[in-house]
Amino acid sequence: MKLLFIHTNFPAQFGGLGRWLAEQGCDVTFATRSRAGSDDLKIVRFQDHRQASPATHHYLRGTERAVITGQSFARAALRLKRQGYTPDVVVAHSGWGAGLFAKDIWPDAKYVQYIEWYYTHPAIDRTPHNAPGPDEEERARARVRNAPFWLDFSAADASVCPTRFQAERFPDKTRPHLTILRDGVDTSLHAPGDRDPALLAAHGIPPASKIVTYIARGMEPMRGFPEFMRTVAELQHRRPDVHAVVIGEDRVAYGPARKGPSWKDRMLEELSLDPDRLHFTGHVPRTMMVRFLQASDAHVYLSAPFVLSWSFLEAMSCATPIVAADNDPVREFMRNGESGLLVDPYDIPDVVAAIERLLDDPEMSRRIGMAARATILGECDAFDIAYPKYKAFLSSLAGR
Repeated sequence: MKLLFIHTNFPAQFGGLGRWLAEQGCDVTFATRSRAGSDDLKIVRFQDHRQASPATHHYLRGTERAVITGQSFARAALRLKRQGYTPDVVVAHSGWGAGLFAKDIWPDAKYVQYIEWYYTHPAIDRTPHNAPGPDEEERARARVRNAPFWLDFSAADASVCPTRFQAERFPDKTRPHLTILRDGVDTSLHAPGDRDPALLAAHGIPPASKIVTYIARGMEPMRGFPEFMRTVAELQHRRPDVHAVVIGEDRVAYGPARKGPSWKDRMLEELSLDPDRLHFTGHVPRTMMVRFLQASDAHVYLSAPFVLSWSFLEAMSCATPIVAADNDPVREFMRNGESGLLVDPYDIPDVVAAIERLLDDPEMSRRIGMAARATILGECDAFDIAYPKYKAFLSSLAGR
C-alpha cells in the first residue's frame, strides 16, 4: 500500500505512525515544508513561494495562505507524478491547505482529511485574558476561518479526528463522515521511572524537593500559563520545598499575539517569585521532558477547552499525578479523583489545594498516576492500539 502523508511540519502527527507503517511493509512518503531531516523515511519538500498579501481582506488571509501552501505542495506533487509516483491513499493535515489539491492531482487515490479544529462563535476556547471583539465581527471571522476545512471536506473520501471532543465541534452534517482515530502515545518511551538526580542537579533543584511541572509549546493564556504562575507564587509562599519547572518557549503558540512584554515577563513582573525555585528550561529534547515528568510530584494542565496537548496524554502515560482543568477535552480521558484531580483553572486557591493534596499524600498520588497510565495503555497505546487501527482504516479505504 502506497501512502502519502502531507503536513506543513514534521514529524508532527504522522511521523511515528508513518515509521510504524513502513515497518509493516507499506510504501510511505512524507511531503512537508519543514526542514527537519529523517534517515529512515522518504521525504519530499515544498515551500510557499510567497506570503498572503496585506491587501487581502483580513477574514481571508488565512484562506489565501492555505491556497498558497496547497499550490506549493501541488508543484512538488506534479514532479512526483511525472516520475511515476501514484499513491493509494493520501492523508493530509487539514486547515493549513497543504492537501487542498491532492485529489486533483491523483483523482483515483483515496484522500483522507485529518481535522483538528472548527471555529465557532462564541469561541469555546476563549479565556478571560482575551477581550472579545464586536459580536458580528467575531461571528463572521469564525465562519470564514473554516473555509480551508470545507475545501478539503469537499474532496475527501474520509475525515479523521483524534478525539471525540474535537469531532463534536464540527457541524452535525459532517459527523457521519468523521472517524475518531487516536494519534497514539509511545507508552514505552513515556513510562514511569525513578528520579534522575543528575538532571535535577543540572537545573539547581535539590534532590528532596517537591517538583511541580508545566509543559506547553508557548506561554499563553490558552494553555493556562498566567494561572500556573499565580499558582506557583502561592505555593512558593506556603511551601519552601516546592520547585516549579516550566518547559516551553517564551512565545504565544495559541491565541492572540500579545502586544508589549511577553506573558512570561508580565507574570514575573506582577508576582513575587523566588527565582531560585522557578526553572525555565525552554524547548528540551523529548527524553529530557520524560525525565522531568518522571521526577514530577504534580503536573499542572490548566488549558482552555481546545485541542488537547500531547504532553497531557504523555504525562498520563508516565504515571505523573496531574491537576487539570475541569473541561470536556480533559474529561474525555481523565476521571476526577480516580486518574487525576480536576479543578476550576481560574480558581487559584482550588488549584493550589489540589496540588497540595498530591504533595501531601504520596499513596494517593501513586494510585492516581497509575490509573492515568492504565487509561493511556487501554485507549491510546501507539503500537498496540492506535497505529493498528489506523492501518486497518487505511487498508479498508484502499480496498486492501
